[in-house]
Amino acid sequence: MDVSVFPIGPLASNMYILDTGSNIIIIDPSVSPEKLGHSRLPAKVSHILITHGHFDHMNAVDEWKGSFPGSKVYISPEDLPAMKDSVVNGSRIFLDPLVYDCEPEDIFKTDIPNLTVIRTPGHTAGGVCLLFEEGGQKIVFTGDTLFAGSCGRTDLYGGDESLMLSSLSTLKELDPDTVVYPGHGPSTTIAEELISNPFFNL
Repeated sequence: MDVSVFPIGPLASNMYILDTGSNIIIIDPSVSPEKLGHSRLPAKVSHILITHGHFDHMNAVDEWKGSFPGSKVYISPEDLPAMKDSVVNGSRIFLDPLVYDCEPEDIFKTDIPNLTVIRTPGHTAGGVCLLFEEGGQKIVFTGDTLFAGSCGRTDLYGGDESLMLSSLSTLKELDPDTVVYPGHGPSTTIAEELISNPFFNL
């Protein structure tokens, strides 16, 4: 599996392009295809996955869907209201209110092989982490649930501190060798977070 990261979206959120060998997947489409540039634009996109319903992680979802009309967009049912509500998606707080035209499908019903969708509410009501396993390689996209050395805030719409701690406990049980690709900041591993992340020890 090949992972490319583009930390240039609103609020410096990370957008990822994952090549599994059989699918090209956009994770948290915060950067428009136009801004990405032709040289870095994939030839095709099969799936567009959104880890949670905040605007900085789905800012360019309509543009990606428009550029790759055969692709499928997915979000959790609990965060689906964020597509049409600027209070829920947080954009009204930070900039002009934003809503989105595309109609996503249920992320728990994807047809992607070797993907496990993990419920991780806390930052939002419907936050998820995306665990891919292929040939012994394990990687997880954690959105704003787990960061290197930290975790997501719980004071925005839909946030819940107790649910966040429960979600972090779930992630602690992953294989320590799992590489973590968070919604902001650098990548890490579960093993490193077990040692250094204070929120893993609450």
